[in-house]
Amino acid sequence: MTMLRAILAAALFAVLPASFAWAETPDAAKSMFEAKSVAERNTALSTLEAAAAKDPASAYAAGAGEFFTALELLAGGLHRHGFESPKSFMLPLMQLPVPDNPNPQPLTYEEFRAILVTFRDRLEKSAATLGSVPKDADIGMVVDLTRAGIDLNEDGTIAPDESFAAIMASLSRGGIDTSDAAPSLTFRFDRADGFWLQGYAEFLMAQADFWLAHDFRNAFDGSFHMLFPRAKLPLQDTLVPLDGGMSGNMFASEWRFADFISLVHLVNWPVI
Repeated sequence: MTMLRAILAAALFAVLPASFAWAETPDAAKSMFEAKSVAERNTALSTLEAAAAKDPASAYAAGAGEFFTALELLAGGLHRHGFESPKSFMLPLMQLPVPDNPNPQPLTYEEFRAILVTFRDRLEKSAATLGSVPKDADIGMVVDLTRAGIDLNEDGTIAPDESFAAIMASLSRGGIDTSDAAPSLTFRFDRADGFWLQGYAEFLMAQADFWLAHDFRNAFDGSFHMLFPRAKLPLQDTLVPLDGGMSGNMFASEWRFADFISLVHLVNWPVI
């Protein structure tokens, strides 16, 4: 199991007995987890954030929403520039199943750092919100993972193939039924799951902090076309095959593997 898949699995899958006495799930939380558009989801999330100070269940749901929108911000930023996943455990943050973008925007080193900053800051907000939930709060939140999801391609919608269930299946190299007739995949989450999610937010934030604490411009210019082969990086015309040369796993692509070796040898980054 890859690191990112393990994080998502542990963050999402925690099944508890149905006989437990659960607190009422806020209506805004139900709306957030069932939203079909980013606008609808963001409206519900704002409502939860406004109520978080006085309602532990709202704070819990808001923290979860902030965590998953952090992943959405990362995925959207990567998609914008034509990211193509190396599908390698060596780059855990770069395994999101981002859809293909036939018309990617050029990417600079500064813009890539900005994507990481946005991702990191939202994770920090999520961790703080989840940390504000009282330890003994009565939480019982029911979520259907085939209906809850994030917008992976910045089109403003949360489609069935962008559900958490579909993302998990994609990370497992599998697939699921995304038709209206597909069965639900419903789980209950309690206060303990919030501690785990807070921990994962801090874990992912630490990974972003590591990159942001260093000047890795040389590595970006010299090897990141293996991740963004059509984003006009400095060596694209010289090193990227005309057909893109994409063949899935990094180890199945000679030029991408060579660029990964280049990345390793370019890890001589000054702290900033």
